[in-house]
Amino acid sequence: MGLIARTIEASGIPTVYLGSCRDMMALVRAPRSVFLDFPLGRQCGRPGQADLQKRILKDALAVLATAKVPGEMVRLDYEWDEHFDWDTYQADMKAMLEAEQAEMQEWKPKD
Repeated sequence: MGLIARTIEASGIPTVYLGSCRDMMALVRAPRSVFLDFPLGRQCGRPGQADLQKRILKDALAVLATAKVPGEMVRLDYEWDEHFDWDTYQADMKAMLEAEQAEMQEWKPKD
């Protein structure tokens, strides 16, 4: 869990983490987390899907209010409406970067 989230939790404010990479979420072990089987970066759906985004956020807040076990991860049963995998994720990223006239940033781990 990140420093900011630990600080917030330590001050008595509960947090809930929304994610779409179950393996990483299990490693992070946030105090409360919500998993959605959506493409990376789309935990609340596509841009402009306000109704879906509101439902997901309300469900996440419900988990925030009802979670009993530290580190609990709840899967929300929303379905993505088309196939997605690593190849489609990369194609989507390429299309987004082209539309924004931006370049892919190279990621390197810290030494």
